[in-house]
Amino acid sequence: MMKHLIRKLQGIFTRFQLKLLLAFLLCTLIPLIIISCVSYGVSYSIARDKIMDSAILAADQLHTQLNSRIRQTENVADALQYGMYTLEAADDQSLFSYLETFTALRNSMSLYTSTFNLYQICVFLQKEQLGSDEGLYFYPFSELSAFRITEDQLKNLGASSLWLYRPRITLPFILNSEGKQTDTLICCRALHNQGSGQLDYAYFILLDMEEFSEILSATFVNTDIISYLITPEGQLAAASNSDLYDQSLSLNQMALFEENRNSTFSYENSWYHVLQLDNGWYQITEIPNDYITGGTALLMRTILLTLLLALPVTIVTILLISRSLSGRIHNLSLAMESFRLSPDLQNNEPLTIPRPKDPDLYDEIDSLGLTFEQMQSTIRQNLQSILELSLTEERLKYQLLQSQINPHFLYNILGSIKTCQSLGKLETAGQMITDLTRFYRLTLRKSGELITLRDELEIITLYLNMEKLCLNNSLDWKIDLEDGIDNFLICKFTLQPFVENSILHGISAQTPDLFLHISAAYGDDTVIIIIKDNGAGIPSAKLYELQQNLQNRTVNYQKNFGICNVNARISSELYGNGHIRIESAPLKGTCVTIEFAQMEGDETE
Repeated sequence: MMKHLIRKLQGIFTRFQLKLLLAFLLCTLIPLIIISCVSYGVSYSIARDKIMDSAILAADQLHTQLNSRIRQTENVADALQYGMYTLEAADDQSLFSYLETFTALRNSMSLYTSTFNLYQICVFLQKEQLGSDEGLYFYPFSELSAFRITEDQLKNLGASSLWLYRPRITLPFILNSEGKQTDTLICCRALHNQGSGQLDYAYFILLDMEEFSEILSATFVNTDIISYLITPEGQLAAASNSDLYDQSLSLNQMALFEENRNSTFSYENSWYHVLQLDNGWYQITEIPNDYITGGTALLMRTILLTLLLALPVTIVTILLISRSLSGRIHNLSLAMESFRLSPDLQNNEPLTIPRPKDPDLYDEIDSLGLTFEQMQSTIRQNLQSILELSLTEERLKYQLLQSQINPHFLYNILGSIKTCQSLGKLETAGQMITDLTRFYRLTLRKSGELITLRDELEIITLYLNMEKLCLNNSLDWKIDLEDGIDNFLICKFTLQPFVENSILHGISAQTPDLFLHISAAYGDDTVIIIIKDNGAGIPSAKLYELQQNLQNRTVNYQKNFGICNVNARISSELYGNGHIRIESAPLKGTCVTIEFAQMEGDETE
């Protein structure tokens, strides 16, 4: 997107004008942006402090209200504690005394429930105890499972309370005939008999969590501030936003809240005010940053409007100032660019830069244009000399490499002829001399540095015929070509060193019969030649050394001279810019891949 915009601007303004425009814009807009940022920062800080102070004050008031409700419930639990002691004492007296105490306690529980707006009070007794199956306020211990609480959780409480959150609790049918499920806060008390090891009694004071959610919602009504209560286990019990019900916090979030209890801190995109309630729960007030920044929207609109008004005025002023100065620099830039991209500097006319006729009126830009015109003339002369020297150097280098491979090849063939003569194979030696004569007649007739792949394969076929005569027909080969590929050019003597190495090192006691497969195929604007044999292969250490020489394009006169020589020639930009890869394994043969650019005969010659 940015590149597209720059291209459009360059179609209207010159590059120098764009730079001037950018420079003036930076000088104008940077101070304005700094002032705007400082103003925004101060405004944001004021708005944040104001909103935070208001939210924290409301949260503290809410904290007092919630703690008051919790302490009220604790007071009811203390009052019931005395009633339960009285009931336990009456159990050891007469039946009439027990029933009188039981009725008084039941009436007190009904009074507490209505007076303090409790959801319910439930007392649990031993099953054999009188009144345990009353079903309204009194239940046997077996009914604890309805509240998902076990007797082990109630042991060793003493005079302290256990606060639990239980979502979707269903009260007994006598109290809740519709089977409604309610999220509840339960204050648990119990008496554990140390002698018998059992619970003598337990009682629960139940509070509807909807009551707490309404308190939270009323405190932060019509704001984006969220307040919620979470248990020490990280379960969300009540919230000002119903979308948060029944969620659980991660261990990392709980650790963060525990670490910052009774304090205010910033995390990710919100501020958090954390207070711990008297029952061990956490009251969280979450203030989103978006809510704070919303108060600075008017200031941001004012700043943006100022920038939009200042920008066109600044641009028009810059254009008027920079047009005359940038015009001459633009002309000089176009002349230099045209000179740099000219494909034929020798034949093109020299480029001139418009300037005043009177030299006394020249400024630095006019002097630069005059220097550029003089530079053109010098470059044209030097370029012609460099091109001629480069071509001469490449031809001499190629001829040197080719002259080095011819004696090497001739020496090996003459050695083979001498061997045949020593073994009495005079007819074979004579045939090899005849083929050698045809071989050199063909290579000398093709005097160019590059020959067609067709001629190269004809030369290599003559060579294979000579070797086959010497090896008693233990050598065979196959040549596969894609249509028309033999018309492309290749460096002379490219294939011969690889074929020679396959024969010389491929035949062994384990591989007495050698088969060569030579193929040529099209690549991506390249010619790919593969020479593959089933010979003895190359040892790993020697193969690594050869691959390093090929990769570094070095010519080792002591080892692998022919292969390194070919690699040095075809890797030249003038002769294919190619490369060679060799893969081999002991007793599994060798595969040579030669790849170079497609070169047409007419274009090269």
